[in-house]
Amino acid sequence: MEKSNMLLSPGQRIRPNMNEETVIDLLSKIYGLTATSIKELNAYDDKNYHVHCKELYENPYISEISEHGYVLKIINSLDSRNTHVIDAQTEMLIFLNGQFNCPIPVKNLNGTYYTLEKTNNSEESHAIRLFIYQPGQLLTHASWNKELLYKVGHLAADLDLKLSKFYHPAFEHHRTIWMLMSMSKLHLFVFAVPDEKRRQLASDVIDTFERNVLKFVPILEQGMIHGDLNEQNILVNKEGTDIVAIIDFGDSQKTCLIFELAIAICYMLLERKDITEGKHVIEGYQSVRKLTDLEKKILKVCVCARICQSLVMGAYSHLNDPKNKYILTTQKNGWSLLQELWPISDDEIFKIWDLSN
Repeated sequence: MEKSNMLLSPGQRIRPNMNEETVIDLLSKIYGLTATSIKELNAYDDKNYHVHCKELYENPYISEISEHGYVLKIINSLDSRNTHVIDAQTEMLIFLNGQFNCPIPVKNLNGTYYTLEKTNNSEESHAIRLFIYQPGQLLTHASWNKELLYKVGHLAADLDLKLSKFYHPAFEHHRTIWMLMSMSKLHLFVFAVPDEKRRQLASDVIDTFERNVLKFVPILEQGMIHGDLNEQNILVNKEGTDIVAIIDFGDSQKTCLIFELAIAICYMLLERKDITEGKHVIEGYQSVRKLTDLEKKILKVCVCARICQSLVMGAYSHLNDPKNKYILTTQKNGWSLLQELWPISDDEIFKIWDLSN
């Protein structure tokens, strides 16, 4: 089995160098499809494109052209080395199909779900994948209320409950810099934060997470999680009132279940700019899975750790890719949120988030 614990190192460039002409060529050569429209989507280290295709095609593994189009995903060079993890992600999506609306993998002309390609004179190979596009609007554009936040929490717990019946050995030792289990490695990237006080805050969060959370990992309940339930990866209906799909399982992992909730709370608080809103996400989560006393105790630190992770890696990624504005999403509200949430005592956060029940 290939080694999957390949973490990003400072200075390493991994994002694909792509243009529309290359996208057209890849669709034709690998999938037997002819693009009629191409739109680049938000992405961090990968390149994603929403494409519509002509009704005429040459792929025997496609029964009909999707009216909503497809997502062509060009994976960053680091994750592309972990082909066994790519296989595992594909199997997970096939497993979830019918239980949740999520991306449906499409086979290429060779009958496989990915291929490795060197694009635009790149020395590194990138995995090329195609998915049926899931319609819906991003959660970030939704009509926010406590009911929707409740549904996000419910979704997080329900998804992980369904995933408890899924297993793939590739996830056993899979690690990336974006996992909370990799927080110790975040020290290497704090230099990218320009403000000294913010660097110190980030270091404090990392140190506390190492001290107060990582030591409990062996006794925390483990399972498969999505790993990035943010406002860009949850789709809602036109009215913005109901969740209709989950996308981007590229950060899926086997880890502590509490991390799924912490990640979801992190991004909901960034959207809402109100710490008290976390209680609605927690309430929805606990309607499916009750938190243990230990999970309640470490939840705030886990939420802060994810905010910190997003801020630090966003600052670092912007140094390497200043044209990608998406990576600065967390920076808008993130530091003020972290500065507000971090000093709150355990007793106070228990009251604010109604964790006493």
